[in-house]
Amino acid sequence: MFKDELKLIKEAEAKADQMRRDAKLSAKTMVHDTNDEANRRVEEAFAVEKQKCQALIDEGQRIAKELYDGILNDADKICEALEKQAADNQGEAIKLITERIVGSSVNR
Repeated sequence: MFKDELKLIKEAEAKADQMRRDAKLSAKTMVHDTNDEANRRVEEAFAVEKQKCQALIDEGQRIAKELYDGILNDADKICEALEKQAADNQGEAIKLITERIVGSSVNR
C-alpha cells in the first residue's frame, strides 16, 4: 500500500513537472507569437503613416508649384508692363537726351 501511494505521488510529481514544462513552453510560444503580431502591427502602422506623409508632401508640392507658377505669371505681367512703359517713354527720353546734348554743345 505504501508503495502504491509513493508511486502515485511520484506520478503526480512527474505530471506536475511535465505540466510546468508545457506551460513554460506554451508561455514562450505565446510571447513569441504576441511579439510577432505586435511587430507586424507596428510595421503596418508605419506603412500607413508613411503613405499619409507622402500624400501630405505631394499636396504641399502641388500647392507650392501653383503658388510658384502664379508668382512667375505675375512677374511676367509686371515685366511686360514695364517694357511697354519703357517703349512708350522711349521717344520722350530720346528727345530729352538729345536736347541736353545739343543744348550743352551749343553753349560751349
